[in-house]
Amino acid sequence: MMERTDDIAARFARVNGINLAYRVRGEGPPLVLVMGYRLSSIAWPEDFIEQLARQFTVITPDNRGTGLSDKPVVGYAIANMARDICGLLDELDITHIHLLGYSMGGAIAQEFIRQFPERVLSLMLCATMCGGPSAVYANPSTVSVLRDLDGLSPEEAARRIWKVTYSSGYLGRYPEAAEAQMRREITLPTPLHAADLQFQAFAQFDGARALASVRCPTLVLTGDSDELILPQNSNTLAKLIPHSRLVVIPDCGHRVMWEATDECVVLIAGFVATANDGRISTLQTVGCESPTPDLLDLASSSLDLLVKWPFVAAKAGFDMMNSARRALVTSNGSRFGDGKPVILVPQYLGSDLALLPLTIWLKALGYRPATAGLLLNFQDSLVEESLSRLIGEITNRVGRKAVLITHSTGMPLALRAAGAQRERVSDIVVLAPPHKTTADQFRIHFISSGWSVLHTMMELPRLLAEIGIELIEVSKLNELGVARHTDALAEEEAK
Repeated sequence: MMERTDDIAARFARVNGINLAYRVRGEGPPLVLVMGYRLSSIAWPEDFIEQLARQFTVITPDNRGTGLSDKPVVGYAIANMARDICGLLDELDITHIHLLGYSMGGAIAQEFIRQFPERVLSLMLCATMCGGPSAVYANPSTVSVLRDLDGLSPEEAARRIWKVTYSSGYLGRYPEAAEAQMRREITLPTPLHAADLQFQAFAQFDGARALASVRCPTLVLTGDSDELILPQNSNTLAKLIPHSRLVVIPDCGHRVMWEATDECVVLIAGFVATANDGRISTLQTVGCESPTPDLLDLASSSLDLLVKWPFVAAKAGFDMMNSARRALVTSNGSRFGDGKPVILVPQYLGSDLALLPLTIWLKALGYRPATAGLLLNFQDSLVEESLSRLIGEITNRVGRKAVLITHSTGMPLALRAAGAQRERVSDIVVLAPPHKTTADQFRIHFISSGWSVLHTMMELPRLLAEIGIELIEVSKLNELGVARHTDALAEEEAK
């Protein structure tokens, strides 16, 4: 029996401006596995890695922001994370690889082959999408399960997320396996800011146009019960990538490789082996030429499943979340939000109720908006205390500085409250024409639209996207697992 995946000491490479952690297992043709949103490389199923390592040199990096890799507040664009992988391969002096990307890792894999097509011998895209208008997105209630994690412990966040990543049948049959897997994953929890930036990058990703140029053998793999990245997306990938092979595994959710480990190993190992030997002559059917009878049987059943696979009819319209995302990313050139806390302050003698449309809009775009619960802004000491308390609460919960948004008549209140919490506010946005102010400790921006809803909804997201994340020194990040991460890093370095 091989050593457990999480018992293998991580190595480190300085690539693309960060320290990238990675693990190497086995011998044979290099197979790089790129993990998805918010998970580190120790999240791969143990049996999955062990079996693949019997045939391949399996390389599993921790994406930036996860595991033992650096966790900066910049550089999470999918294109840049693809360059992280390329830098690692250069450090290892590896020229050609077989590449598997899971979920968000599938987007990184698509971007990698767009930038470095000559380096990929075969491509495997598992439970992922091409992004942009060609993709079919999950409903907002499912997406919110992944997004609304502020204030949760790593264990609480994991238990919340597994409800949409595993199929209900798997959780019902194998609760102990899910529990053990969760315990492994939270030993190296991903901080909230990194999770938000990864989510932002995945939400902005659109790789559809480049897929027609893919020339290497490609396997597209999904579970038919995936609620998070709907199976229609795999069908789209298979249509866009010339001569690609689509396999749909029944009764599996988003974590198809965890739920059907043996089936996935047989498919992947057989696919890589035939691609490495140059034996794939046509990729228009499901399954691949197999060195074992088991793979042949599975390919046959997969073909039958593909033929019978029903195409789910597209929804008649998009709900607010998806409409907001499309409007933001594909129409006005702005970016999906990075989850920063945004506190809205009503104008003098105004009410929080007037801010409700803007609050809903900002929430849909990926920020964390909040109001102070003011029925009327009298700008007195009680109102100031309420706003100051809100700034402290939300920045503690999220672990980063807040941006305040107000009208010119609410600016005095915003400045006083921000002054009382000066270490927890980075910027103040004033919806009014520019004018002089004496607040040197904060960056102040003006949007001349005032409370014009339409103009504000266009300009505000662009401005917020330019304001970077600033972490606060005194926060609840330790409660979210940074202390545990530091201990794990010390243990790894001691090895």
